[in-house]
Amino acid sequence: MHNNKFNIKSHINLNKSSLNIDPYFITGLTDAEGSFSIMKHKNIRAKYDINIGLRFKITMLVNETELLNMIKPFFKCGTLTIGKNGTINFEVKDIYSLNKYIIPHFCKYPLRGTKHLDFLTFKEAINIINSKKHLTKEGINEIINMSNTMNSYRKLPIEYCPIHTIENNSEYIPINGHYINGFIAGDGCLALNTKDAGFARMSLQISQHKNNKNLLFSIADYFKSSNKIYSHDTHSLQLTLSGIKLWENIVFKHFIEYPLHGSKQIKLNKFFIIREIILKKEYLIKKGKGRIWDPKVKLQIMNIWFPQIMIKYDCIQSKDDDKDEK
Repeated sequence: MHNNKFNIKSHINLNKSSLNIDPYFITGLTDAEGSFSIMKHKNIRAKYDINIGLRFKITMLVNETELLNMIKPFFKCGTLTIGKNGTINFEVKDIYSLNKYIIPHFCKYPLRGTKHLDFLTFKEAINIINSKKHLTKEGINEIINMSNTMNSYRKLPIEYCPIHTIENNSEYIPINGHYINGFIAGDGCLALNTKDAGFARMSLQISQHKNNKNLLFSIADYFKSSNKIYSHDTHSLQLTLSGIKLWENIVFKHFIEYPLHGSKQIKLNKFFIIREIILKKEYLIKKGKGRIWDPKVKLQIMNIWFPQIMIKYDCIQSKDDDKDEK
């Protein structure tokens, strides 16, 4: 008899090391969901009719509140605020914290995508403020001009990559598994195929703008899957990691060594439970000259992936049991 009830959270290995967030994880998460901004506000009372502020921010959906609550104590600063459209923000705005915690972190654990350029500009702006040059008209104009070249205003090379991501360079820093998990926590998608064709096929998908092509290929190379990158649309590429051999030989081993944090950890844990079922090789039954998925095992996997279906199934089972007793 197949047991259809699973405690998803109990399956996660919550050892001491997995509860501590790694610095590279935060860098990967920032490359995916973070931003460095120069804020400008008109103020007729200000010396030059404008106030300048700097902000480091990570924005995620509210279901990632627990994850952002891990970021705040790591940096020992910042605030959490509820944003629009069901989002939550981790923000650091004060110059002291930006100087003491944020800038040193990203110098030691550098970003690997186009966001690295925004960080460098952000760092220049902080240097201007530290030198008090922002108290002059020239300094204010310099910061304003910087802000007009950041984020969506920046014109990027088609295939940008920071110097520390280029192999055989003296400053080269290999991509780190914790960094990749931070990036996955932000921009990754864990999916399970529940259709008849290819049922229970697991996949990890990461989409990026073509400007971050080199970053995406470095992640693909890490998983030994450089041939699994496809054009997603006119401006973006997608890496899709799927297939039993790839997951069993590389992907699962990666996640065993490097913990994933955030809501995607729950989906990953479901993958591990489903993996155990598949490894038992009892999911196929004979039908004619071939073999098909055992319907009971399929339902068992569906109940793991979609808990709401499990409730309906339990109700059906109880009704059938009542009929049998009568």
